[in-house]
Amino acid sequence: MNHTQGARKTLLQLFPEETPSFTSKPFELIQRIILLSTDPDSIVLDSFAGSGTTAHAVLAQNQEDGGNRRFILVECEDYADTVTAERVRRVIKGVPSAKDDALKAGLGGAFSYFELGRPLRQESLLDGSHLPLWEKLASYIFFTATGQEFDPTETDRETGFIGRTPSHDVFLFYEPDVEKLKNLALTLPLARALPAGSKRKLVFAPTKFLDREFLHRYKIDFQQLPFQIYEAIDKLEQ
Repeated sequence: MNHTQGARKTLLQLFPEETPSFTSKPFELIQRIILLSTDPDSIVLDSFAGSGTTAHAVLAQNQEDGGNRRFILVECEDYADTVTAERVRRVIKGVPSAKDDALKAGLGGAFSYFELGRPLRQESLLDGSHLPLWEKLASYIFFTATGQEFDPTETDRETGFIGRTPSHDVFLFYEPDVEKLKNLALTLPLARALPAGSKRKLVFAPTKFLDREFLHRYKIDFQQLPFQIYEAIDKLEQ
């Protein structure tokens, strides 16, 4: 299996509906390299990810030796989501039609997929010209705060809900508009309107008008939004 023909057979099992036309390396070869060159907690970087072989190999090695290796894949071509990331999804969840038992069952694990957009440069924020969209900031904040994969289908813009962890429901109150941000804060009515539940609530907003007693009563852990946004507002008010 440690040859390009074996790698092609793996892709055929992962993408039976339409196999990508890649000349990829066999993941078993990359797995062997990872075994010899990493420890169980290493981070493996592949700057030219192609079909996602490196992630496949990392997950396979983790399953084999109980390691906690992580991977970072970078791909600039238009197949980054449909092939590279999709292979990782299928390797994790399993492919019922696969002949290989490991591929059929799935290797387990998790990962987050991001598309790079316009950089959040301070000079752009200072003049209010390129504030990030709500969805983009929600994705950034949720992953940064929790380390978990952001799922845009779970969000609720009306309530500010952007995701959940085992211990918290996470909320974002933000508008990509400087004038609206000037008056946006976590208030008592907003706190009372948050969906009820047994979990604590991690709330991101420009500021808050609640003291510690009310935050405790409503089980809220408050986090102020990135300071550059306030800096932009302050400069515009001067």
